[in-house]
Amino acid sequence: MVDSQQSKGYRVLSIFDRLMDGQGINKKQEALTHQVGEKTIQRDIDEIRTYLRKAKLNCRLQYVRTEKVYKLIQTDHNRLSKEQVLVIIKILIQSRAFSKTEMNELLEKLISIVAADQDAQILLKEKSVEVDVQYNQSLVPFIWSISEAIQKNKVMTIDYVAEGESISTEKMVKPLAVIFSAPYFYVLADNQDSPTVYRMDRIQHLREQDKTFQIGELHKDQPLIDVSEPIRFLYRGKYPQTVFNRFPTAKLVSQNDHAYLFEANVFGHDINRWFLSQGADLEILEPIELREEMIETIQAMQQNYHCI
Repeated sequence: MVDSQQSKGYRVLSIFDRLMDGQGINKKQEALTHQVGEKTIQRDIDEIRTYLRKAKLNCRLQYVRTEKVYKLIQTDHNRLSKEQVLVIIKILIQSRAFSKTEMNELLEKLISIVAADQDAQILLKEKSVEVDVQYNQSLVPFIWSISEAIQKNKVMTIDYVAEGESISTEKMVKPLAVIFSAPYFYVLADNQDSPTVYRMDRIQHLREQDKTFQIGELHKDQPLIDVSEPIRFLYRGKYPQTVFNRFPTAKLVSQNDHAYLFEANVFGHDINRWFLSQGADLEILEPIELREEMIETIQAMQQNYHCI
C-alpha cells in the first residue's frame, strides 16, 4: 500500500498527540488502524524518538514490555519518583476521600508517571486493593470551583443537605478555605458573618456569583482560627456529624450508648455561643477555664428566669 505524505503526516501527529496525552501506543493496533505495516509504524516511532532528542524535551520514548506499548517517560528531575508515587497512592487509598471512579482515575494517572519502571507492579498491586469509599459523588470539580471562588473572593450559592435532612437548602456563602479531614472535604465559609463549615459531599450544586467580598472586613477584630489548647467535651446529641461540621479536624476519642467524647482545637471566633447553642447535648470537660466560664454564663442565664 502506498503511504502518501499526507496520510503519513496525519498518522505521526495522531501517534505523537496520544503519546503526549499519556496514552500507550501498540504497534500492531496502530498498523491495523491506519492500514499499514508494523514496520511503517516502527519508522514513525523512530522519527518521533529522534524529534524528542533533537528538541531536547524532558521526556523519552520507551517500550513498556508489561503493557506491550510505547509510552513517553518524563526525564525531568522535578517529576515524582516511584517511591513518592507509592506514598501518595497509599495516602489516597486510606483517605477514602473520593468516589470509586475518581479514585481509580487518580491512581491510574499517578501510576502512569512511572509505568515504564519495572517496580511499577508494586503500584499496580496497591491500586487493586478494594477500599470502601464514603460516597459516589464527584468532588474534584467542586474542589476546583470553590478554590477558584476563594482566589477571586467571589460569593457562592450552594444547595446544601444538612445532617438528618433529605432536601437541600439554598445558602449564600463567602468561601474562605477548603479543608480536608479524613475522610471528608469541608468548605469553611462565612454565612451571615459567622464562620460555618460545610461538608463538601453534602453540596448538591454550587454557583459562583458576580458579587465579591472582602475578608478583612469580616474578621478585623478577631482571628478566624485559634489553634490554642485542645477542648475536650461530651456530645450527647443524635447526630455526632454536627460536631464535625463545626470542627472538621475534631477527633472522636471514644463513644458509648449515651455520649461521644470529642477533642478539638477552637475553630472560629466567639466559640462559646456555638457550645451554648447545643444546650444539654454538650458538656465542656477541658480546659477547666472554659468549663468554668460556661458555668458562669449558664448561672447568669438562670438568674434571668428565676421569677418564672
